[in-house]
Amino acid sequence: MSIPIPFAADAANLVSANVFALGTGPLILIDTGPKVPGALDYLESALREAGFGFGDIETILLTHGHVDHFGLVQDIRNAANKRIGCFLHPYDRLHASPESFESRLWDKGKEDFLLKAGTPPQEIQKTRSRFDFFRSIADPLEYFSTLKDGDVFTGEGYHLSVIHTPGHTPGSCCFFERNRRILFSGDVIIRHITPNPLVELKKDFLGIPGYRSLRAYVDSLHKIEALGPDYVFPGHGLPVEGLPGLIAMYRNHHRQRMDRILEVLEKKPGSIYEMLPQVFPKIPKGETFLAVSDLYAHLELLVEDGKAALLDPGPPEIYGAVHGPSNTAPELP
Repeated sequence: MSIPIPFAADAANLVSANVFALGTGPLILIDTGPKVPGALDYLESALREAGFGFGDIETILLTHGHVDHFGLVQDIRNAANKRIGCFLHPYDRLHASPESFESRLWDKGKEDFLLKAGTPPQEIQKTRSRFDFFRSIADPLEYFSTLKDGDVFTGEGYHLSVIHTPGHTPGSCCFFERNRRILFSGDVIIRHITPNPLVELKKDFLGIPGYRSLRAYVDSLHKIEALGPDYVFPGHGLPVEGLPGLIAMYRNHHRQRMDRILEVLEKKPGSIYEMLPQVFPKIPKGETFLAVSDLYAHLELLVEDGKAALLDPGPPEIYGAVHGPSNTAPELP
């Protein structure tokens, strides 16, 4: 059962936050949606219409640790009046921890990251306020269990395999129902927008110092292609049709973005923030952090492949193109 919870106006491009209920009782939920006004009632109504209630939920699987995907966990537990098991990949644990919420999801690492990118103080303050909004649509996960690639969750009517698909976050996972070849893709595959490969600022703490979000994302697309699902249900918006074509579009999108970044750097070295208006024609209100993160993820690969270089560690960091025999963006395999 698919339950598309209407999203907040502040994130209208996401259309909906999709919750999936599987089984004939007890139920397993994939994601819970955000804690926005009316969301819990909407979820309860949808479950009731199908003949279930919160008490029938036994397990919650989270595709990743973003607030719009786990925001209602605690409210659901309270409504069910029982300890519902919740599972999240350990690489995303920091996003959902009580400690992160105590700091309103904002910390010095995020501020330093924006400063290194050359972001003006007033824009950093706006971004901090944006994170206050994120904090408002979720409760932290007081307790949860961890899952890993290859884990299996079974019940009456479903057989789910965990597919670790990092890139959007280091702990992003898809869930594959092998009998019906259905993929629940979270934010790894979305029909109407290109998912962001988001920077992870605490790679060393998580024990993944070599993690590169865009490289990981491209590898995850290969993993999904190899599964060959017949149906794909994303975390936002409508079910996906024509998965191979959509993945090809994603690859082309990221290749074009790297080409554009190189074009900008060929004209003049600069900071990430200085490059933003030349790479992104229009940045939605409040999405500066996403834009800086996206550009940085592409720059990481350009630097690793010798097409661009950090010229000045700053702050702000200044990047420039490396002139060579063929200064085109690296191929995305």
